[in-house]
Amino acid sequence: MKKAPFFFLILALLTPSGFSKEPEKIFPASEKPAAKMFLGEKMKFEITYLGMTVGEADSEVKELVKVNGRDAYLVEINIRSRSMLEWIYKVRDNHQTYIDAEYFHSLRYVKKTSEGRHRQDEEMEYDQEEHIGRFHSLKDNSRKEMFIPKHVQDQISCGYWMRLQDVGPGSKLTIPVNADEKNWELEVLTHEIKEMKLDGVGIFQAMEVEPIILFEGFFVRRGKVRGWMSMDERRIPLIMKVKIPVLGDVTATLTGYDPGSGS
Repeated sequence: MKKAPFFFLILALLTPSGFSKEPEKIFPASEKPAAKMFLGEKMKFEITYLGMTVGEADSEVKELVKVNGRDAYLVEINIRSRSMLEWIYKVRDNHQTYIDAEYFHSLRYVKKTSEGRHRQDEEMEYDQEEHIGRFHSLKDNSRKEMFIPKHVQDQISCGYWMRLQDVGPGSKLTIPVNADEKNWELEVLTHEIKEMKLDGVGIFQAMEVEPIILFEGFFVRRGKVRGWMSMDERRIPLIMKVKIPVLGDVTATLTGYDPGSGS
């Protein structure tokens, strides 16, 4: 499941675009997170590299559905390269995660990626009661079963789970993640809080977050990652920076946020 380096430049970069003449919205800090997901929540990111916008990404908590008898939030993420760069490397990725509405662990993960000449079309079903993961490649119809740890997350759901946790500066979390058809332990360290302004979005109290990532996915396999998460009750991901050996820095920045209609 090798990935081209450019894709790992691609969920971590953005320069804020646009200028709002209206007063910036203030997102007041909250002592604790809301500890729930919000239907209709949408986030938009631009992705830039060496000061150039190379792509964009958006995520949405689309609806509440049933997965093997369990209520689950369907979250969809789409990633696209900018048209001006597609003659070099075209990216059209779609990721879906189905997050259990009670325990907030992953029940299903579906991935359809098109990155240059590389294609993937696969899904992973997580039986959280029997601790079995069932992998199915729709590309070659191969199947595989594997053990999964308790409350395992996929590479998208782990980020949403992190947003629900009551953590502050100096915290350390360990999250079981299944990715690349393997089980990993994702460590997340949290650091200081500072005020952060994103043009056209708002003013936040933001906490620095440092995930120690070993698997391939939205982040680079071997690269230093730093992010900032808002400290209002939504715990919104604001900026992610990835330092990639040889290639340099990639940054993803939030450019639009729609809170949705509620839980």
